[in-house]
Amino acid sequence: MRQHTRTMIVFALLYAVFAGVALGPLFGAGGFNDATFGIGMVIAIALFPVTAIVLTMFAHLLLPAPSVAASLPVAARRAAEPAPIRDQFDFAFAAWNGIESTEAVARLSRRLHALEIAHRYVDGQISVVEDNVCWHVAPVAGALRIAGWVEAQDRETRAMIEAAVEEFLIDELGIRLEKIAA
Repeated sequence: MRQHTRTMIVFALLYAVFAGVALGPLFGAGGFNDATFGIGMVIAIALFPVTAIVLTMFAHLLLPAPSVAASLPVAARRAAEPAPIRDQFDFAFAAWNGIESTEAVARLSRRLHALEIAHRYVDGQISVVEDNVCWHVAPVAGALRIAGWVEAQDRETRAMIEAAVEEFLIDELGIRLEKIAA
């Protein structure tokens, strides 16, 4: 629809230029009488196909093609982009402070809500989708662990989100993280 509107606007502007160039001197030299009015009407009507022909001939100059990104729907653009890289993370912690993994994820959800970060907290799992970055955090059933993943194009963004989750666990909940044996 946007392309058709642009075509109509360019056609109208081009027609106005042609009409001004053709009719201006006619009415300027001869005044506004019956003879000039009749010739002016013929010229005005003849300018419609002339304008259409000129617009068709020079469409590549007058009507720039819309960008591919603007014409594709969002889903098609995401399919055309390279797939984001996913990093997994897994934090194990000691239970010396009495916080279970499900409680840690629930508190993280409350913290995200306080920071006004849009997220979903369903069935004890957090999912965040923001622009081209997605991440997920969930408690590991039957263990004092929190696992998750981060999808983003660049490594710095993935590392930043993983570090933010780790910092929340350590600084705000006072959880001492343990190394997981490989």
